[in-house]
Amino acid sequence: MIKTPEIVQRPFSQEVHSACIKLGLSDIQARLVAQRTDTIEKLPETVFPKLKHIQHPDALKNSQQAAQLIADAIQSDGAIVLATDYDTDGVTSAWVAVTALIDYFGVPKERVIHVIGDRKTGYGITDEVCERILAIEDPISLVISADQGSSDEPRIQRLKQAGIDVCVTDHHQMPIEGVPVSAACTVNPQQEGCEYDKTIAGCFVIFLVMTQVRQALVQRGYLQPDSPSLKALSMNVALGTIADSVSLKSPNNRAIVNAGLQFINQFDQPSWRAMKALNDNQGEPFNAEYLAFQVATRINAASRVSDVTTAYHFLTAETENEAKGYLDQLDADNQDRRSQQQQMLEDAQQKAGELYHPQKYTLAVALQGNAGIQGIIATRIGEKFGLPTVILTDLNDGYLAGSGRGIVSDVDLREAFQWMSEQDDALFRSMGGHKGAAGCMIPIEKYSVFAELFEQAVQNQLGDKPPVPLLETDGQLEDHLLVPELIYHLNILEPYGREWPQPSFSGEFEIVQIKEVGQTKVHLSCRLRTDNGKTLQAIYFNAKQHEDDVMPFRPKDRVTCVYQPGLNHFGGRTQLQLRLQWMQKSV
Repeated sequence: MIKTPEIVQRPFSQEVHSACIKLGLSDIQARLVAQRTDTIEKLPETVFPKLKHIQHPDALKNSQQAAQLIADAIQSDGAIVLATDYDTDGVTSAWVAVTALIDYFGVPKERVIHVIGDRKTGYGITDEVCERILAIEDPISLVISADQGSSDEPRIQRLKQAGIDVCVTDHHQMPIEGVPVSAACTVNPQQEGCEYDKTIAGCFVIFLVMTQVRQALVQRGYLQPDSPSLKALSMNVALGTIADSVSLKSPNNRAIVNAGLQFINQFDQPSWRAMKALNDNQGEPFNAEYLAFQVATRINAASRVSDVTTAYHFLTAETENEAKGYLDQLDADNQDRRSQQQQMLEDAQQKAGELYHPQKYTLAVALQGNAGIQGIIATRIGEKFGLPTVILTDLNDGYLAGSGRGIVSDVDLREAFQWMSEQDDALFRSMGGHKGAAGCMIPIEKYSVFAELFEQAVQNQLGDKPPVPLLETDGQLEDHLLVPELIYHLNILEPYGREWPQPSFSGEFEIVQIKEVGQTKVHLSCRLRTDNGKTLQAIYFNAKQHEDDVMPFRPKDRVTCVYQPGLNHFGGRTQLQLRLQWMQKSV
């Protein structure tokens, strides 16, 4: 039986709370900030993020060297090849680089070639990506990697031997041997000696590099000093940053996301106008949650179930009608992904249940199915059991592809994988990622060894006490705060995301009314009453696993809930609605 989640209140800093009050925040806003950071350092930049507060790109090691290489390539006649990853961070990195090169720096379209990896053949500059680059007939001035490349020395060496220079831009953890020595230049905040923010996404790295390129081109007289800045590119840097689940406690990430959302909500780009036509977010401005659950899921669906280039063509579409065509395909891919996901999730739940026991530290579950969906499954299974989880799928070529999610805040997946590789140097064909999320490919016969080493690696990090599922909340809300105006106070602290989580609260209620809703009848709509008599509308999505499961609650039950406040617009009225994340009968 899975351990009952433990509801814990986020730690609170009185020093931060007092500082926030001095900044003019309301008490509830100050309280939320004081539960998300314990330092007053750069507090104004964190609470009120602005593009001008971003750390200067000069602090990004080798960014000026990269800028000179790229500027040289721009002023040459050869092709400039972009090699990017297939997820949202990779696709937005490609958009940033291509838009900068063509629209801002005047490189002819035919000279810019985009080579995007394929989820089926694995992450990084793979052999397949290398072959595609080598097959390009035009002379190549430079290959620029984005959101990958740090762990790809063997393929970069092949390209160098063919006379092709590679400039690596990336944000993933460095391999133990350090930067790829065959690269002409490596820009990665994780490398030794770099003083830049370690939490930024790959699209942010290439954005910073391109701002340095602009400066280099101005200094060379190639661009006029008053040529447009690249700040409008922040719109899709915001999308890639949110999608890659990097820290939103970072003032840099908060600033780029905030600026990007401002540009997005102007709806100047065909892609964003098409997105608004599909889903206008109930008339509210697009926010970080919208980017994560409405946009990134559709873009990632392309690489998971269909043609990865669809997402790139969507972002680069020149007309709204063209963007709509690609978005329709992304939407269809997303529906397909959901269907496949449900089948794989049921299989994973059964197998995870067979592996689980109260002393388990991890889950490593092998499945049949679409390797592109395993990251989503890893998140769902990990959250359900409260354990670091790797989901592996059979590639039917002698290898398993794996996607892992850390789930437990103290676990570093990339460090765990590195330790595992040191115990068995034949364990990984490839691996990469960062603390919270990592991927790998292993020989199928190594599955049991992988599972055992993964268990040991996480136990080494956590010690003698196995993980317990935790539900972190911001505590309880008094009745007078449970009004629609609460949402205004919460929205001031956007953007929300990893390490700056969406506010959630706990409370004791009595069920006044409850019913099953939705096509599959697995969601619950209910009215809850506080101890002081205030009645609130609530919705609990996926409260039941199956339609025929017994209704777990009934009127007059006393329940403990964890919830996120939101708004429900219906019949011309706007009401506060509690989105339940967890509900259990009170003891």
